[in-house]
Amino acid sequence: MTGGAKLKMNYYNLYSEFNGYGATSEYDDMHISRAVQMHEGDGLSGFLSVDVFIYLISPQLEKLKEPALELIQDTYGMLEQIASGIVEKIFQRFPSMVGEVMEIITGVLQKERDNAREVVEALIDAEINYHFTNDNDFKD
Repeated sequence: MTGGAKLKMNYYNLYSEFNGYGATSEYDDMHISRAVQMHEGDGLSGFLSVDVFIYLISPQLEKLKEPALELIQDTYGMLEQIASGIVEKIFQRFPSMVGEVMEIITGVLQKERDNAREVVEALIDAEINYHFTNDNDFKD
């Protein structure tokens, strides 16, 4: 498989481990009761506070960060490897230039990796801090 195909496959499989994942499956009734008790008085009497939902769902959403950040690092490694192969072929006749050219390429790749990391972290943080649910079980 070529480098581009491997990259594409990694992106398609990014959150495949979460297929069929139930975010609340880790919580038992006791854990949920404790969360409700912790946030009593934070909302209208007789209604669950939205803080209970946020308290329970935020750690589950945080689990989305690590795979995305790992994918950025894996992509960086693959791109560096692909670039190295291309540079080796192109500068076969001038081996003393390979190191210099790779240094420039690595610098650019590192800069873009860091930029991508910042964007991905900001996007995931924005999603984590925006809570919306159509879950009828929660609304009832």
